[in-house]
Amino acid sequence: MLVLALIPGLGACRKAPAGAEEEIAARLKTADRHLGAQRFDAAMQEALSALDLARQSGSRTGEVRALAGIVDIDIMASRDEDAWQKALEAESLAREAGLTAELAEILIAKAKLCSYAEISPETGRNDEGLEYAREALSLAESCDAFEQQAEACYIIGSLYINKNRWSDPIDPELYRTAGAWLDRGQALADTYDIPRLRRNGILFRSRWFQQGGRNEEAIAWFEQVRSGLKETDHLTAAALNDRLVRLYTRTGAVEKALDTHDAYVYHMQEYLRQKQDEALQEMETRYEVQLKEQQIERSRYQIWILVLALLLSAAVILLITDWLRKAHRRAEELQKQSDSKEQIIDFLSKDLRNPVNAISGEIARLSADAALLPPEAIRKKCQALAEKTESMNAGVADYVGDVLMQRSRRIADIGLSQREIEIIRLSAEGLKAADIAGRIHLSVHTVNTHRQRIYAKMDVKNVSEMLRKSTELGII
Repeated sequence: MLVLALIPGLGACRKAPAGAEEEIAARLKTADRHLGAQRFDAAMQEALSALDLARQSGSRTGEVRALAGIVDIDIMASRDEDAWQKALEAESLAREAGLTAELAEILIAKAKLCSYAEISPETGRNDEGLEYAREALSLAESCDAFEQQAEACYIIGSLYINKNRWSDPIDPELYRTAGAWLDRGQALADTYDIPRLRRNGILFRSRWFQQGGRNEEAIAWFEQVRSGLKETDHLTAAALNDRLVRLYTRTGAVEKALDTHDAYVYHMQEYLRQKQDEALQEMETRYEVQLKEQQIERSRYQIWILVLALLLSAAVILLITDWLRKAHRRAEELQKQSDSKEQIIDFLSKDLRNPVNAISGEIARLSADAALLPPEAIRKKCQALAEKTESMNAGVADYVGDVLMQRSRRIADIGLSQREIEIIRLSAEGLKAADIAGRIHLSVHTVNTHRQRIYAKMDVKNVSEMLRKSTELGII
C-alpha cells in the first residue's frame, strides 16, 4: 500500500533536496487518502505528480516509492496489466539502488498480481507468486518492516489457498500450510496493531474456512474476533459482519443473518461518519493553517514596513543631525570671527589713543565720539573715512561703523549725557573728583552728583565697576 511507500530511512537511497523529499511524501500521502476513499483518478494524479517531482529532483527513492504507489492504485482499480508494467520498472530501479524496504513492497505487489491471475487451472501463477512473496518476506525481515512481513505472510497463505482451489478433494498439507501462514500474518498484524491487514486477514481467513467446509468454526472464529475489536474500529466490524451474514445464511441461521446485516449497516454508517468527520477536521485544520500562514505573511509585511520606516527615520535623523552639526559649527565660526573683530576694534580703540598716522587718529577720534553721535552720523563718518584714504577698505569701514553704532545705541539706551561721558573718561585717566572738578571747571559736589547719576544709570556701585562697564560699552 501507499502508506508503506512513505516509510523514511529504509534501504540505501539517492538523496534529493530535503524540500523535494518532503513534498514527494506529502503528495503520496494525499494519493493514499484518495485511494482509501476509492477516488482512483485523484489518487493517480497525485502519485504521478510525485513521480514527476522525484525525477526532476533526482530522488531515486522518491521515484521508486511513487511507482509503488501507482502500482497499488492500478491494482485497486483492477488495471492489472498496467500495474505489472509499473511494478517491473519499480523493481529494476529498487534493485539498482539497493532499496530494501521499497523492493519488498514491490515484490508483494507482484505476488498479489500472480494471485489474482488464478481464474482457471490454466492461468495459475501461484508458484511464481510464492517466489516473489518469500523474497519480499526475507527483505522485510532484514530491515524490520513489520507491516510488509505481515502482508507477505498473508499473500503466501492466499497463494496456498489458490493452489487448492481446483482440487477436489483439497490437499490437506497445502490447506494446513495456508492456515499456518495466515496465523503468522494475523499474529504480526495484532502485535503491531495494523488494522488494514487485520481486515485483509478476515477475507483470507473466510476463503480458507470456506475451502475447508468449516462454516461453524468460521462463525465461532469471526465472532471471537469481532468481540475483541475496539469500539471505534467500525470498518473491521463491518467486514466481519459481512462475512458472518454469509456464514449464517449458509448454516440456515436466518434471524442471526438479519441481525448481523443490521449491524453491518450500522458499522458502515459509523465508518462513513468517521470519514466525514476526518474530512471535516482536515478541512478545518487546512483552513487554520491557511489563516496562520496569512497572519504570518501579514506580520512579515508589517515587520518589513516597520523596518523600512525605522531605516527612513534613522536616515532623516542622521541628515538633520548632520545639518545641525554643520549649522552649529558655522555659527561657532561666525561667532569666533565676530569676537575676533570685536577684539580688534577694542584693541584699536584703545591703542589709537596715541595714533601713529592720520587714519589712525581719525579712527581714534571717531571711536571716542561714537558715544555721543547718533548711528547715522557714525555710518556717514566711517564711509567718509574710507573714501579719504586708500589704506582702509570700504568693508572694514562698514564693520567699524557697525561696531561703533552698536556701542552708540547701548550708551543711548543707558541715557548718559555728554558731561557724564566726559567725567567717566577723566575718571579712567585716574583723576579724582577734585582733579576732575578743576579740569572741567565744576565744583567737587557737582562732579560727585554726576557720578551718582552715572552709577544709577549704569547699575554700578563704585568707580571700579563704572570703569569696567564703560570699557564694555566702548566709552573708554
